[in-house]
Amino acid sequence: MFRKFLFISNKLVALCVLITVMSCQQKINDVTITGQIIGDIPENINYTLPINGIDFIGFNQMVRPDSLGNFKITLAVTKASFVELSQEYKSFGTVIVEPEMHYQVLIDNTEKKPKFKVTAHNAKGQELYNKITNRNMITGHFELEANSYFKDSVPSAIETKIKQSLVTEMTEYQALLEKHDISEDFYQLVATDRGYFYAGAQGSVAFLNFLYEERNQNTLNKDQYNKLWSAVFQSYPASNPELLRSPWFYYYTQNYLRYQEFLENEVDTDSLIGLRNQGKINTYQINQAKKHLSGEQLEYYYAAFLYDVSISKNYEKELIPLFEAFKTTYSQSAYSPFIAPEIENIVAFHNKQKDSLNTNTTFINNTDSLNTLKEVVKTLNGHRYYVDVWTTWCSPCKKEFAHNSELYKLLKAKNITPLYNRDEKATQWKQMIAFYGLEGYQIRANKALYNNLKQLYEGNTFAIPWHILVDSDGAIIKKHVSGPSKIEKLISELN
Repeated sequence: MFRKFLFISNKLVALCVLITVMSCQQKINDVTITGQIIGDIPENINYTLPINGIDFIGFNQMVRPDSLGNFKITLAVTKASFVELSQEYKSFGTVIVEPEMHYQVLIDNTEKKPKFKVTAHNAKGQELYNKITNRNMITGHFELEANSYFKDSVPSAIETKIKQSLVTEMTEYQALLEKHDISEDFYQLVATDRGYFYAGAQGSVAFLNFLYEERNQNTLNKDQYNKLWSAVFQSYPASNPELLRSPWFYYYTQNYLRYQEFLENEVDTDSLIGLRNQGKINTYQINQAKKHLSGEQLEYYYAAFLYDVSISKNYEKELIPLFEAFKTTYSQSAYSPFIAPEIENIVAFHNKQKDSLNTNTTFINNTDSLNTLKEVVKTLNGHRYYVDVWTTWCSPCKKEFAHNSELYKLLKAKNITPLYNRDEKATQWKQMIAFYGLEGYQIRANKALYNNLKQLYEGNTFAIPWHILVDSDGAIIKKHVSGPSKIEKLISELN
């Protein structure tokens, strides 16, 4: 009996030790971010999940602030990682988190550009990093930086300027490291991130010269931009596992694959256009990635690619089997839950095409002779019109459609008819009208009508989505009114 009791006691002790170790491990890895947002309090704040230290803007979760703007985020991390806080396409700021640390965040959302402050042991490093205007895809891109060097015609001068930009930026972090204001891990994460950003900018200078060569607008010849481009990947290989921790991994690797495609393999751009027209371009791109990437790099790139293409909401059917193949290859992938909802939307889109078109939808025919917005409206029923200018490739345009049920109730009450205007792709245009259940009049603008819209906007182009209120003769009542997502504001604008 004593032996049995001793055996049970030992098991209980072992279990307690295990529980203690697990609790300790959880404590070590746990990071908390408590925050307050003042001013306009969003319904949700998006934050990126550092999966294995990896940061990608699409792999995120949401936290709902309370009525006072307070929120709390708990994360499990094993090394310094980036966590981006945002709302839709607006960045609030980035927190560089480290294991077993607590961070307090204040977001001042009273102005158009939010102010962001992190209170922590490494607050000076946090502040310095958030001053970077191109720290991720929400705030900038390689091409924006590349424009600073594009006019230079000497490759060595371009490389020197880019390296100097990096050195200047990192000197401040070096000073913080020497004063122990930031940790070595913090410094190394930023150094890798910014090094690859500037390398990506150099790759973009070369890529832009490659693209502009057809138009004779390049400043570097083929030999020059080829050398400039190849030098990037010799110094900063895409295979470096530390690059996975940077928000720029996916976009940097895109540039690397373009280099392999266009310069190393000399792929004909016409053949790529042919693949796109056949609905096979995404499969081709994934196969290219498989040739040059492996392991964690390939899994991450494959997942980010599927997510990135899916959220454009062009609903390519080709993405469905590509995702099935991804799940087969990476059955335990932590990325799948972020991709799955987007693929489900694509499945729903194609299933919707089997249904009958909304009876409240009318296509305007004989559009070749309708060259101005006034001419379009005069052919209709004499109401005021809420004109929505959109196109199939515009993701923000399509996000607005999620609020159309409220919009249609409002317009009906105001005796205003919706009029959807402009697109290029006839088949996809009609498919999207069916999927989103767009009501009212639908017209594909001809070239003259498109130019008329540019004149009305008073510029060489116009930003979309663009919503206009016009009278029964097509005269503009209000050139800019709110979209369906801001229904309360739109109500006041229509009064």
